[in-house]
Amino acid sequence: MDPKFALRFLLVLLLTSPLFVTNTMQAEAVQPYGETNQREPSEIINGGLVSVILSDKGYHAMSLTLDILLEAVNPNSTVTLFCPQDKAFFNSKYPQPPLTLLKYHAVPFKVDKASIEASFHRGLKVDTLLPGHPLVVTSLPAGMHGYASLNLVKVTEWDLYNNGRLIVHGVEDLFDPAFQTLRYPEYDVVAKDDVSSGGVSWLKEATENWFLMLGLAAASTCALVLAFFFCAKPSKMDDVHYSPLYY
Repeated sequence: MDPKFALRFLLVLLLTSPLFVTNTMQAEAVQPYGETNQREPSEIINGGLVSVILSDKGYHAMSLTLDILLEAVNPNSTVTLFCPQDKAFFNSKYPQPPLTLLKYHAVPFKVDKASIEASFHRGLKVDTLLPGHPLVVTSLPAGMHGYASLNLVKVTEWDLYNNGRLIVHGVEDLFDPAFQTLRYPEYDVVAKDDVSSGGVSWLKEATENWFLMLGLAAASTCALVLAFFFCAKPSKMDDVHYSPLYY
């Protein structure tokens, strides 16, 4: 067999194998950020207007990161945002907080002073946009402290902005997810259920990708071995011995 033909045949076989095709399709299909950013513009939540209002009221740091958070918010949902003061960003270990921490400051329903006084109680968990990591009510406006707090962080200003769909309150510091994990571990039950039911999808995907990579590596190794075998094997023409002709 011609070595060049054998090598070309093996390369075509490798490129058209199910492992290669599956891996290529996955690489093209998984584009979560592209799908998230391609949403229709909303007239309900005007991010630019809210940023200007927050800046005018002294919340400059949060006004600069508001657009990042709003990209992760469903424009048709009601969201309550707790906005830390500027000093919180300078005193925190997160001078530029990641999106996950910003989501921890957003609640997917309406929360205001009236609703807290009417239906909230100390120790109540308040779900956030960060799955499995709720806030915890630690004091109420009518309690002995005289102010509301979540995760022991005081709510300093109510209704910095409120159009019925987006409600923004001022708080004195960043919320720390470790507070709930350490003091209220029973609220981690949801997160544990998510893990047991396959909620940690990245582990499953990583395992599947690892097996795909192993399969590709094995196929590539076999192709190289076969190519070397065909290239190194002497042809029949090499076994022909020529003897001089005498006339």
